[in-house]
Amino acid sequence: MVLAYVASDLPPRRVNPPPAVLRKALAAGLTAAVLVPATATAAQRTVLARAAYHPNDSGVAAAASTGGWAAVQWELTGPFGINAPAAWSQVSRLGAGGGRGVTIAVLDSGVAYARRGRYRRSPDLATGRVVKGYDFVDGDPFPNDEYGHGTFIAGTIAATANNAYGTVGVAYRAKIMPVRVLDYEGRGYPSTIARAIRYAVRNGADVINLSLELYDGPPLAPSPRSVTASRAVRAALADARRAGVVVVAAAGNSSNPNVPAKKYDTLAINVGGTTEHGCLGDYSNHGPGMDLVAPGGGADADVRGDVNCQPTLPPGRDISSVSFRPESPGRFEVLARFRGTSTASPHVAGVAALVLASGILGDAPTPGAVERHLEASARDLGAVGRDRFYGGGLVDAAAATAQPAAVTPSG
Repeated sequence: MVLAYVASDLPPRRVNPPPAVLRKALAAGLTAAVLVPATATAAQRTVLARAAYHPNDSGVAAAASTGGWAAVQWELTGPFGINAPAAWSQVSRLGAGGGRGVTIAVLDSGVAYARRGRYRRSPDLATGRVVKGYDFVDGDPFPNDEYGHGTFIAGTIAATANNAYGTVGVAYRAKIMPVRVLDYEGRGYPSTIARAIRYAVRNGADVINLSLELYDGPPLAPSPRSVTASRAVRAALADARRAGVVVVAAAGNSSNPNVPAKKYDTLAINVGGTTEHGCLGDYSNHGPGMDLVAPGGGADADVRGDVNCQPTLPPGRDISSVSFRPESPGRFEVLARFRGTSTASPHVAGVAALVLASGILGDAPTPGAVERHLEASARDLGAVGRDRFYGGGLVDAAAATAQPAAVTPSG
């Protein structure tokens, strides 16, 4: 089950969310709201190795927890995680700890960014690190989250570190720009998405995360319905790329072997989901346009010849982040039952932010340069080399943020 459906290119009707419907929508756990080596120089210094940075976040919505965040966030530290702690240490030594100075636009169901009426700010998102956003569903400057999905995604990207609470974001000091494009049922529309992309570009986003099903269709469909088929969306994505904004998008949860299609490969970094075992998730789309994979949780797919895939064994753990249940928007907790390509995409967006903040690709690398760097530094999974299941491989934050080796002058 997915959380939303692209009905048409029309704006949604504004109605009060029925709690029973919302509870049922989130019960399935699947997330992906449907729409739908730099050259070293002699001047570089050798840096002494240090212990990887480990924040004190509890791993639960309470003051303390046995094992803390690392006990629940396998996707950051586990055998098939993204190797985040080493990346945090490396980026901190470069003066850009936690992705400081980078703004990530979260185009989603909104974010629990502030107290307003019945809404509250997520205690795992610091007020000072949320910049002005917009609500394209209601047409106002208050992109509060009515659904919980966007808050979960924002936390995956940038949850506050070292606050003895909850989880840790991949880029825990990056700024979040909340842009609401999905209604209380997680539905969105191509025209809304296009306008929101342009808004994020105009207002200074460095990275845009689209935890939305840009590709929607049944398995084996040769030409599935796609939000990227919208001329407005394609044009907005192309403009974002020309403006130097890195766009990261979920590949979708239809288990479709034909998407992302190659013709969409240049529009965004297309991200599939992997499990705790290092296998493609049984929900994840996969096709010739797949760029990278990242942890999405869930059960293993049956990928022939892949020794990591054990579909007959119990599923691995899902992804954890602080959010709320739709019927209780003021009550926050660590939700540990979300899985899908929506939860994979923000891991890549966070790593992209760390790379940009580090400056290892220069002051203003192009989106293409960032994408190629992430693919070149990724961990190969499945068949040797690039393939349709894993693209360039599992994103590796530590490898992506490593400084080039220093060159010793000859003579």
